[in-house]
Amino acid sequence: MVKEQQIYQLHNIEYRIIYSRRRTLGISVLPDSSVVVRAPLRSSLKTISRIVQEKEAWIIRHRDEYRKKDYRKLNSSFVSGETQLFRGKELVLEISESKKQFIRFSESAIELGLENPSDPLSVKRLIYKGFTIEALKVYPEKLASLLKIYENQSFKPASLTIRSMRSRWGSCSKQGRITLSTELIKLPDVFLDYVIIHELCHLKHHNHGKEYYKLLTELFPDWKKVRKGLRDYIH
Repeated sequence: MVKEQQIYQLHNIEYRIIYSRRRTLGISVLPDSSVVVRAPLRSSLKTISRIVQEKEAWIIRHRDEYRKKDYRKLNSSFVSGETQLFRGKELVLEISESKKQFIRFSESAIELGLENPSDPLSVKRLIYKGFTIEALKVYPEKLASLLKIYENQSFKPASLTIRSMRSRWGSCSKQGRITLSTELIKLPDVFLDYVIIHELCHLKHHNHGKEYYKLLTELFPDWKKVRKGLRDYIH
């Protein structure tokens, strides 16, 4: 059982408490300068506040260092305490040593186990393996749902391919084969909806002409706003 996350304030430090089945209390300052306290389920607020106060100077120093930087442009070191974006949420990496490799996604964290947890390349590969596995589950379900919603359009994609694409979010071939980037699994679902509908419209208009945008606007009226938001993400 994991309790709901809560936000608290101590002097000029705002911190989020995440309760879970752990034995010790830990404090992390994330690259976005936010502060996370991970505490055992039965920890009292008085105890947590006392420890945060004891670590106040350390927290402020690391928080202010991150505030001087644009964290979105930092190269991830793939270490415990960092965050990774997954379906629009910043999840904390929890990396441990394990003979049996695993990756699990929860509401607040990405838990990873591997033989060499200090090797950033191995951690990165495992994270992206997890992203791909999740994309392979989520994307077909999302496509099927949208095809059902817009069944009056009689969209009939020839196939769906999911793979890493660094320069595009999605594509649709003249043969009707839709390809989606695994990177979309990091973003809020509204962007996945938009990209899929964008590509479905290409099944009828394989260009970006007047008729194409007329259909896109009919199916997804907020596409301009969502497309603008999509461009804010580094890809």
